[in-house]
Parts: sequence; structure tokens; C-alpha cells
Amino acid sequence: MKVLGTAIAILALTAAPSIAQEKGVLDPAGYVSGFGGAAWTAGNSTGSVLFEGGVRVAPHVMVFANVGRFADLQADLVPTIDATTTALSNSGLGVTGTGTLPAWYGVGGVRAEIPANVHVLPYVLGGIGAAHLSPTAQFTYSSGTMPDGSAPAIGTDVTSTLVSTGSYTAPPSSNAFMLMLGGGVAVPLVPHWAVDVGYRYSRIAADTTLSATGLNTNVMTFGFGYRF
Repeated sequence: MKVLGTAIAILALTAAPSIAQEKGVLDPAGYVSGFGGAAWTAGNSTGSVLFEGGVRVAPHVMVFANVGRFADLQADLVPTIDATTTALSNSGLGVTGTGTLPAWYGVGGVRAEIPANVHVLPYVLGGIGAAHLSPTAQFTYSSGTMPDGSAPAIGTDVTSTLVSTGSYTAPPSSNAFMLMLGGGVAVPLVPHWAVDVGYRYSRIAADTTLSATGLNTNVMTFGFGYRF
């Protein structure tokens, strides 16, 4: 009996850390993760980075906050550029327009994890926040006479001249409401560390000078994080 009691005690002591570790994996107190990925909006693809952290507020439920950046949502700036080049062409001035539309954003919300098993941890999330949009356009000269009467060399950047003569009004930087929905799967590799693959949909209520409707982005995320 003494030997049996000793064996049971040893098994209990060795099982306790394992149970605690499994609980920590399935329902951690919090997490921090970094993500990279590709984003698609209005037929344009661009890069995306995201840093996120969360803390548990209920079993398998966390509140999270993140900050991220879309490198260039320029497809949504194209209608503004095209309208300018068409108007100038109608007046006899040929220019070529390009543009960039990077966006920084911050979002906070709720993330719910599904305790499937210790090897695969699916989750869904939703949140709201704000995005800072910084549109930049550039026009290069092709043909015709500039509004100030000049005729620069082909390929010259004439953006500042068009702005100063009132032929083009550059969209200002702006802040806009943002909604984010998504989900994914965290796969633990070693204690506390996991890889994360997911999808996120975002809608940015941009000013109508940038887009007639909200800016919609679809992002595939690939990340690595610490669960504690």
C-alpha cells in the first residue's frame, strides 16, 4: 500500500504541470502577436503589417487592441487621378498621373477562441477603430501647354504647378472610422509560442474625394505570437 500511495503521489505531481500547461495553451491570460500579409482592395494588392495584443476577460474571450499599416491602397485613389487627367486632356494638356494611399490604423475589440484542442486553436474577432489616410498624387508632363503658359520637358513632375494654378486640388490627409472582422487559427509550436494564420476584412469610411464608397480591404495574415 505504501508503494501504491507513493506511485499515485508521483503521478499526481507530474500530471499537475501538464494540466496547467494545457489550460494555459487553451485559455491563456493574454497574448502579443506580430503579423505580415497581403491585402487586396479594389483590384489592387499591397503589403500589410499588424501588431496586436489581448487580455482574457472571460473564459476563452479576450479584449484586444492593434495597430497596423496598409502600404498602399492606391487603387482607391485612381478615380480622383483619372478625373484630373481627363479634365486636363479636354483642355489640351496631357499629363500622366500616379498616386499612393498608405493608411495607418488602430482597432480595439473582442476575440473569442474556440477550445478545440491543444494543437489547433481557432478564433473569431471583431472590432472598431480609426484609420489615418495619407493620399499623395504625382503628375508628369506629356504634351500641351501648362496653365502657367510653360511647356516643360516630357516626364517633368508638374504636380506643384497644377496645384498652385488651381488645376488640381490634392486630397488632404484624413481620419476615418474603421470596422474590422476576421478569424484564424493559432497553432502552438513550443510552450507559450504559436504561429497564426488568418483572414481579416476591414472597411474604412473614407472621404468621398478618395472613394465613392467605403474602402474595403481583404487581408491574409501570417504571424507569430507569445501566449502567457
